[in-house]
Amino acid sequence: MIEKSSKNGVIITTILSAVLYCLLIVFTSLSPLSDTGEHANEFGTAGMWSAIGMILALYLVPLLLYIINIKGMTIVMAILCSIGILIHIVVIASVLVMSLGTSPFPYLIEIIATCILSFMVNFMWFFIAFRTPKEAAEVSFDSQIER
Repeated sequence: MIEKSSKNGVIITTILSAVLYCLLIVFTSLSPLSDTGEHANEFGTAGMWSAIGMILALYLVPLLLYIINIKGMTIVMAILCSIGILIHIVVIASVLVMSLGTSPFPYLIEIIATCILSFMVNFMWFFIAFRTPKEAAEVSFDSQIER
């Protein structure tokens, strides 16, 4: 059985990761990157909203299955989290390479910052999801003492 504090931590970090990924889509649609191709999402278009909807579905469906205790969802979510980490690394590298030849770097700083923050949240997700029951109990005990 999954510890309640561990389960709550996974839920919170997953929701935070989803919000950050949606922010990445919004920031990208507001940046000069939205002018890079015919399939790039511009702010407020149906493409941007469908991308946000797809990301929310990809986050919320596994999260709901995790919440109702479907076995193995932690592993599925870990695989998806790993893919998210790789995506953020690629986005950071791509933005840095694209900004070398031009001067829109100030417009891209929020994209890089969002990717770094999302990378950190996704990395922390692994520690929260896979900590041992003893570690979860220590965290729970420590939080009780602070109250």
